[in-house]
Amino acid sequence: MKVLIVDDSVVYRSAIKAALSASDQSYDLDIAANGKIAVDKIKSKSFDIVTLDLEMPIMDGIETIKAIREFDKQIPVIIFSAQNMSAANKTLHALELGANDFVKKIEGSSDMESNINMIQQELLPRFKALTRKAVSHKTVNEVPEKPKKQTLDSTPMTLNQLAQFKPNLICIASSTGGPDALKKIFAGLEKLPVPILLVQHMPPVFTTQLAKGLDQISKIEVREAKIGDQLQPGVAYLAPGDFHMVIKKSAHGYEIDLNQDPKVCYVRPAADVTFESVASVFSGKVAGVVLTGMGSDGANGSVALKEKGARMMIQDEDSSVVWGMPKAVLDKGAQDICLSPSEMINLLNRMTLG
Repeated sequence: MKVLIVDDSVVYRSAIKAALSASDQSYDLDIAANGKIAVDKIKSKSFDIVTLDLEMPIMDGIETIKAIREFDKQIPVIIFSAQNMSAANKTLHALELGANDFVKKIEGSSDMESNINMIQQELLPRFKALTRKAVSHKTVNEVPEKPKKQTLDSTPMTLNQLAQFKPNLICIASSTGGPDALKKIFAGLEKLPVPILLVQHMPPVFTTQLAKGLDQISKIEVREAKIGDQLQPGVAYLAPGDFHMVIKKSAHGYEIDLNQDPKVCYVRPAADVTFESVASVFSGKVAGVVLTGMGSDGANGSVALKEKGARMMIQDEDSSVVWGMPKAVLDKGAQDICLSPSEMINLLNRMTLG
């Protein structure tokens, strides 16, 4: 696998190179100290994936991702980001511009071994997932006939049938590629008369900024969830980074609780925790949505919701950055329909407003 490491810091470049060299996978590594050098190298050489720092001289990460996407829409780009408000905003902007995912940048540790372990745990799974997706795109483009997309007739329920279902609560899960999918969905949703629970795999600060960004573009109020929040119609509650989000009955209906119980599917917040909580506690009708993302989080929770009569939709493979979480739901037979984000918008509006 050919990897281009774009970072002006020798320390970070060395840590990334050491982490990749210590893995079982064979990597052909190249480096660029700024975005301009990186863009020139990508134009002249073939790479499978790029890691990109945001803060660099001459051409920073934002300008670099803009330049790359002008001539290459497919190459996976992973952002290395610091964990502060300014970096979170820049990272979310980079994801909007076409970056595929991000990992937290190494901070506050002089222990090279721990830094290398962190990079291996966070970066290598993303390499595998994103390069698998890129290879899939190349293969599809090379064959004369594209495999048939799942049609409504081949799904357990049709759009018209699902539109008759009237949920009292909507649950949404997403990971890699999720911020862009969520932006599209929330920009298109009407002011829905039901509460929404959101779980996006992101660290603290990033979830705060994501909630603010979604709130600005949506007719729905989007807020980062807090302990004791009462579920209200027309409000979406985003699980904060590093906290699982559950619901419990209250004197006025249902309220949110947060905890730092062990990670589930290697993540916290985990959609499984939220979905299973809803299945256990909520007495009304539920519509569930599992969007693009790595891994299998949300699959067990989707099964739990389905067993309680929920209707489940998953994002289709073509529009997903990584078709891991939706496929895990499909593999368990817990989905009712497979849709693109634009189709989900129409269905959710019809379900709740029709």
